[in-house]
Amino acid sequence: MASDADTVLVVPAEDPATALDAAQAELSAAGLAGDDRLKALSSIKVADMLSLSGKAQDAINQANAALESCEDLKLDVGRGAALGVIARICAAHGGTEDDVELGFDSAQDALRLFRKLKEPKGEAMSLWSMAQMEVSFGKGKRAVDLSKEAMAIFQELGDAAAETAACETIADAYVTTREPRKAAQALSRAAAIQAAQGNKLKEAACLHRLARVWLQADDDGQAAEALAKARGLYKELRDSKAEAAVLATQKEMHLGAGRFADAVGAAKEVVSLYNRAGDKAEEGRGLLRIAELFLENNDTEKAMKMISFAHTVLQEAHNMEAMNELSEMFGAVRHAQAKQEMHRAIEANADFIHVPAKMVVDPGFNKRIQESWKEATKTGVF
Repeated sequence: MASDADTVLVVPAEDPATALDAAQAELSAAGLAGDDRLKALSSIKVADMLSLSGKAQDAINQANAALESCEDLKLDVGRGAALGVIARICAAHGGTEDDVELGFDSAQDALRLFRKLKEPKGEAMSLWSMAQMEVSFGKGKRAVDLSKEAMAIFQELGDAAAETAACETIADAYVTTREPRKAAQALSRAAAIQAAQGNKLKEAACLHRLARVWLQADDDGQAAEALAKARGLYKELRDSKAEAAVLATQKEMHLGAGRFADAVGAAKEVVSLYNRAGDKAEEGRGLLRIAELFLENNDTEKAMKMISFAHTVLQEAHNMEAMNELSEMFGAVRHAQAKQEMHRAIEANADFIHVPAKMVVDPGFNKRIQESWKEATKTGVF
């Protein structure tokens, strides 16, 4: 039988959703078997994954219940692990003074307990939890020191997933201290660790984060290289959603550098990607993102053309949320067109009238937009 430490002191190598499913399955099995020990320990892992999945309230409720169970069962390792999870929940989702106090107290209690138990993995996990608390509240230098201390233990134990997590926290810390190049070094190490483990999904995620950090450092060359590697891995894994996220970052990189045509090209690749995947809703949304680009560039004619294409695609998707997004974009473009027409009229009569820009109003605009949308969909303009 696995020790309590081996069971609960785990940084998952897979994505949070997959890890959550596995932890919940383990919890259900423990409940059916009447194994209170395993049920308490599994509850801790479920709480951790709920937090990483963005379900803060469910996570803290689960963690508190697990802590109480571990105290009743006198599971010291479980108690320390639960305290560490509570600290990480506070770091990820807290913000109030009470959250700060609870997070730091929980992490420090866990660290004292694991040092008393002479449990190195627990000690490292507690240091890592404390580092995340420091990052969340802007104490980057302290977070780097704690993460490096944790990382040294993880490395000695041969825990690649935990070592990678510590590297990522170091990167987060350097971002808070506005040292993106040092953050990039930490993420490069994280990506290399995962490459050595053959975990292409995690490697790609590290590379994508690395690219965003290089953009913060104003190094488009390094960012482009990391994005290309990340996209190649996601393409190999056939992860369309993640590949589209990489392309979205490429689009932002091109826009930041004033390369509008390249930004549109990246956005069009997203559309092609979802078209090949047969995802009509995301294909339609991709077309709306292109419409946004043209609208921001004051090209309302091309923006409306993209909306027309999106309407055709989204009719097949039967996705009301996406259709609402299309309706909003249609209204924004019609508004821009109305303003352009008004300014052209003013310019055409500039020799005869003078209307200060701040005096230009558009009475009845909302009503006209609603009527235009109804008419467009009714008469088949699209």
